[in-house]
Amino acid sequence: MNITTCVDKEKSVCGSGIFVCILFIQLILQLIVVPYCPAGLIDRVIAYVDDHAITYSEFREKFESMREVVPDITEEEAVNSMINTLLLLDQARKMRFEAATDDDLVKEYVDIKIKSRVFIKEDQLKEYYNYHKGEFGEKDFLAVHDTIEKYLLEVETNKQLKEHLEELRRKSNIVIQLRDK
Repeated sequence: MNITTCVDKEKSVCGSGIFVCILFIQLILQLIVVPYCPAGLIDRVIAYVDDHAITYSEFREKFESMREVVPDITEEEAVNSMINTLLLLDQARKMRFEAATDDDLVKEYVDIKIKSRVFIKEDQLKEYYNYHKGEFGEKDFLAVHDTIEKYLLEVETNKQLKEHLEELRRKSNIVIQLRDK
């Protein structure tokens, strides 16, 4: 055996010894340190709508923005609103609508799919005017015609939208786990 062979063997024995020592130190650190590091929940799913999940962080962000507009909105109302939006967005995308934002996409879908099919007859306008004449003061029917029409159109659109959403919800797989903490 020559000297270079001996030195090479010592290097390999010494190198593997250091490797084993480092692994041993890592193992000890994991056994000592890891139990004292609390594992926290980063995010969780609070609702499923077909193949889309709504996370708790998405919900909290949307809920806080909704509370700025409607301060007394409940968490259940907020999550249902998010579900309705997802259902409408899905339908709009299936029809290949495009818009700059999701809100614009929902508005376009509602305008085309729901609002465009709503018609208010002249008789309905006159009936509303006659029944609510006191609210208009001295204004005659022609002066408030457009206002009444806009109001009744909005009421009927909301009614049709509610029915449409009920139908979409019946056809969808929706699971809400808001209270599971």
